[in-house]
Amino acid sequence: MFDPNLRSLRYLIAVAEHLSFRRAAEALGIRQSAVSRQIQKLEETIGVTLFDRHPGGLRLTHGGRSFIRDTRYILMLLDHAIDRADRNGRVETGLLTLGFFPSFVTGRLRAVLEQFRHRNPNVVLETMEGSPVDQLEWLRARRIDAGVLAGGYEAPDVERLPLWQEQIFVALPQDHRLIASETVEWRDLRREHWLVRTFESGAVVYNFLIGRIASDGHFPTTSLHLTSRDNILGLVGAGFGITIVPETLVELAYPGVAFRPIVGEGALLPISAAWLRSNDNPALRRFVRLLRSLAERRA
Repeated sequence: MFDPNLRSLRYLIAVAEHLSFRRAAEALGIRQSAVSRQIQKLEETIGVTLFDRHPGGLRLTHGGRSFIRDTRYILMLLDHAIDRADRNGRVETGLLTLGFFPSFVTGRLRAVLEQFRHRNPNVVLETMEGSPVDQLEWLRARRIDAGVLAGGYEAPDVERLPLWQEQIFVALPQDHRLIASETVEWRDLRREHWLVRTFESGAVVYNFLIGRIASDGHFPTTSLHLTSRDNILGLVGAGFGITIVPETLVELAYPGVAFRPIVGEGALLPISAAWLRSNDNPALRRFVRLLRSLAERRA
């Protein structure tokens, strides 16, 4: 059984262009008998006579013209797929899916993404916001290529690159008693009502707060909200409580909200990148290379 292959289709196109086995063979740089044999097998396989043979040469049959038209389209798609794969391999195009926990509205992560876009304008960036726990699950499920996450999470199958530290701020209603202070300590916040944003994996921020505020059996009073960061800050501005935010958000204005830096131990949030060692996405390699170069400059 002869299955049409790429070579036989290429031969077919050459014969159709020259309407001669001899001239097609010369253009292909092979023997005429090899060309005619491939065309004969192709006709037998598909059950259609592609060329009428006559003393003056060849001419396409009605079925041949239809088959040639479809074959040209197939080969065009194949050439396009090969070109796209080659460009993907050289990261001229591609897709990078990034998980993140700190905001990139402003700050260093936004600057990194701007540099990556400038260097790789044809790579499409897709993002998923989630807690560090969520991002580690997404990495293993190949839902994301890399995560930029807070905290020192470690996993044996995951590469991690420390990037920077972000100052933690408390978001207060504008009539709060601590507004007059330029800085705030964790102990100043122990009796406050906290608005905690939850993720798929639960109240990550709540666990973070317990390690800094809980003392003598006292745990922070909280209400949990599965919503956006903007909506949490909207509740702060309305006087429902306070929350913590990374430094990337303090440049923005939220009605009725004031930000104050938290000082002392545990007031800096380590940010790192994580990715699977086995992920061979060329766009990921280019992104990691950029992160490493930036990290080395800060070292």
